[in-house]
Amino acid sequence: MKFYPDTAVWELTNACNANCIHCGSRSGTPRPNEMTETEALQLCDDLKTLGCKRITLIGGEIFLSPYWEKVAQRLVNNGIRVAPLTNGIMINQKTLDRLKKAGIDNISVSIDGLAKTHDYIRGMPGIFDQAMKAIHLAKQQGFLVGINTTVTALNLHELPALHDYLVEEDLGLWQIQIVEDMGNVNENQQLQIDVEKFYQLAKYMVQFRQQKRIKIITCHNIGWFTSFEPLLRDEPFTGCVAGRYAVGIESNGNVRGCLSIMGDPEANVEGNVKERSLIDIWNDPTSFTAFRDRKVEDLTGFCAQCEYRKLCRGGCSSVAYSLIKKFTENPLCLHKYEVEQGISWEG
Repeated sequence: MKFYPDTAVWELTNACNANCIHCGSRSGTPRPNEMTETEALQLCDDLKTLGCKRITLIGGEIFLSPYWEKVAQRLVNNGIRVAPLTNGIMINQKTLDRLKKAGIDNISVSIDGLAKTHDYIRGMPGIFDQAMKAIHLAKQQGFLVGINTTVTALNLHELPALHDYLVEEDLGLWQIQIVEDMGNVNENQQLQIDVEKFYQLAKYMVQFRQQKRIKIITCHNIGWFTSFEPLLRDEPFTGCVAGRYAVGIESNGNVRGCLSIMGDPEANVEGNVKERSLIDIWNDPTSFTAFRDRKVEDLTGFCAQCEYRKLCRGGCSSVAYSLIKKFTENPLCLHKYEVEQGISWEG
């Protein structure tokens, strides 16, 4: 097989103990018919067979899954690097001990702004303080702690202050992504950022990276091919990896090229591991065709004529789909913005 899922994102459960206004999955209660423990453990083995090297476990809130520990242990035993992503509420000494027992030495905690903003976005007063308490405890126990921030119109202006705060807290890793128009964002359009604010975000990130006070991870939904692209990320963007070198799995067994490409409940679902193994779904030549068979000739608008079209192929698929419900062009392309505005920025 030409493609393999080097990385995976697995939603262990859709149950959640927060109420985030930007949640793309509308988390809160478990999905109908979530995977059984037996099905989940088989999936761990299938990921190994397919060559998966790294996996991010998400929710909902992953620690509400009844079998998170067994899944984590099985993945580690299978030689897969496991990265749990949590809101921090359930991080305590017992949880950290269980993570260590499973062979996990890292966690990522979501922080979406300074205290007041974070609490508002997460729909829970005091959750910022809970998350920071969890971070301090994990650090004391020797865990590598990363921070994940989803940038919205409500927290964009706080990023410089948040950067300084995270540096002062001696945190070494900060992953930044943008909010996308799906899930709860459909009813909270005030969260959306336009292309001008998007450009400001990218400039902020270059400035943070140049300071080298905290390692910045630039997600694939930010970019692409700006005048300062080499300063924006560690490795050049070479197109969407969904369904080619990455896979997303929902808690009910649905398999997607990327968990951020949703829309209708069954949109972009390639199969379900309750009905067919992930191995069969991945190796099926009719699976993931929207990603694997995408041609330059399919691109439209600015993307169809762009000099980077053969590499970029329309930028991040989830951004494009969330805005225009197709993958043929990308309204938030920052290269397009620079060309149309006649600007460039060297950082």
